[in-house]
Amino acid sequence: MQRAYLHGLGIAAPGLEDWGAARAVLSGETDYTSEPLTPFRTKLLPRNEARRAGAAVHLAFRVAEQACAERDASTFAAVFSSSAGDIDIADQLCMAVNAPERAISPTRFHNSVHNAPAGYWSIATGAREPATSLSAGPGGFMVALCEAWGLLAECGTPVLLVCYDMDGSGMLAEARRDIGATFAMAWLLDTHADGAIAVLDRPQPTSAGPTPVSIPALEHLRRLNASARSLPLLAALAARQAAAPVIASEQGHWRVPLTPL
Repeated sequence: MQRAYLHGLGIAAPGLEDWGAARAVLSGETDYTSEPLTPFRTKLLPRNEARRAGAAVHLAFRVAEQACAERDASTFAAVFSSSAGDIDIADQLCMAVNAPERAISPTRFHNSVHNAPAGYWSIATGAREPATSLSAGPGGFMVALCEAWGLLAECGTPVLLVCYDMDGSGMLAEARRDIGATFAMAWLLDTHADGAIAVLDRPQPTSAGPTPVSIPALEHLRRLNASARSLPLLAALAARQAAAPVIASEQGHWRVPLTPL
């Protein structure tokens, strides 16, 4: 498959509440200010499931819902990617198993499983198409994009790509200083051009260095957060200019041609 079409997108990061805010910043219309994300709770899940869902689930839903706005997500395949998942819950479980009573919360435990956001998404939307949950360290975005590309070529059904990495506290957060801030993004990809926002040509491996972001604070975020490595592509979309940025990956860098429509 040589081309894929982008039909929806979402973003969430400090100072970038949604695509409207991000587009204005990335295109240079407004200055970037790193403001904390406002609280978010999905309304797609039944009340009990929404209450039990962890912060990583709600972060993934935050961008997935933007990308799938007013669409029937029950027919979409999905790829969810995160380098660390819900790092706070993982830290709490590590502390609990080292306490004398070793009491583990079942709710925290099931939120620690790496495919929890994908599972909750299937519950919320009724989706029965394939869903992949992966972790590829700092190269997660590019690996997830390649996985989504293959899934789109194989199934022919729209594919929701969700990448999220959240900052945290505790000992694990100290060990994962490469996640310096929360960042999440989502793309809805399809094989059909009608109504598309942009077209992507097939990614190609390259020996060139990664494409930076012109805004220093966001370039710092791109270097820190695995999911934020998508920022050069998002910047091209915001500028509405054809571009072929190089996306960093520990499995080898990739050039991704993109043309806004």
